Amino acid sequence: MDEAYASPSLRWKKLVALALLATAFLLLANGDCLSLHRPTAFLRSLNRPDVPSRGKALTPSNYTVVRGVFVQSEPDFNATDYDVLSDSFGLMDKSPNRWLNLSRRVASLNEQSDRHTSYKVLFLARHGEGYHNVGPDASLTPLGVRQAEAVNAAWKVERADGAPSPERLYSSPLRRSASTLNITWQDILLDKGYVPHIKEQLRESIGIHTCDERSTRTALAAIYPDWRFDASFTEHDQLWNPVFREQPEQHALRTLLFLNELFATESATFISITSHSGSINALLRVVGHRDVSVPPGGLVPVFVSAPDG
Repeated sequence: MDEAYASPSLRWKKLVALALLATAFLLLANGDCLSLHRPTAFLRSLNRPDVPSRGKALTPSNYTVVRGVFVQSEPDFNATDYDVLSDSFGLMDKSPNRWLNLSRRVASLNEQSDRHTSYKVLFLARHGEGYHNVGPDASLTPLGVRQAEAVNAAWKVERADGAPSPERLYSSPLRRSASTLNITWQDILLDKGYVPHIKEQLRESIGIHTCDERSTRTALAAIYPDWRFDASFTEHDQLWNPVFREQPEQHALRTLLFLNELFATESATFISITSHSGSINALLRVVGHRDVSVPPGGLVPVFVSAPDG
């Protein structure tokens, strides 16, 4: 039987009731997200019969991490000098069929579970190095571009070895994240019709730091005209505040809202999420994962189980 981490701490559980209500509000506010079960909502007229149709019927109230799959989830993992890009992203199975084995395992768990339990593999990518503290919505440095290119090269190697391509691509609205996603997937998935989805909830901790103030919707849409925005995504950044910094508990709640919406509406199993160190840390805490330091241009995969109740 798969060993899993315990549910999130009681401090995070106190946020669940509010998160469930807020998620319901978001689902109603963003009516277009109710169509997420249809692959065509994300792929430009690209018929992909391998996209799973299974999705959750209700919003989950807790998450656990399935251990024994990725080394980063193990208690004795040491991130010092660890190169995730040269180690199958941390997959513990080193057999030639390692990725096929993982795909079959996830599919089997989803098929055998009840309709209110779902399993997903999330590839949490951190953006490359950016020009921080120089103004609103920092862009990537030349090093940051090279870091994103290295992730692109690593994905090509793993896909050649059988790694499943992410079925959905999500990004923070901040330019350093969107640019990292674009470089990572431009000649792997974007050229095949995949449409990334920009989510406000994935941005870095909000407030005070000018590099975390996002661009306008118009400016982002001009750079990425084919990318998808929620109906509630405002023209101007209404969340950033020059004198108040979002607290860890608030960031965790924001991340929980994203996860609840993801598991309630998304049928995809393998998902790529490009964001920030703070966003990744918040997600790991919400699902009960051990702390993992992800460097710029790095990533951490997480095998998540989400039961209702």
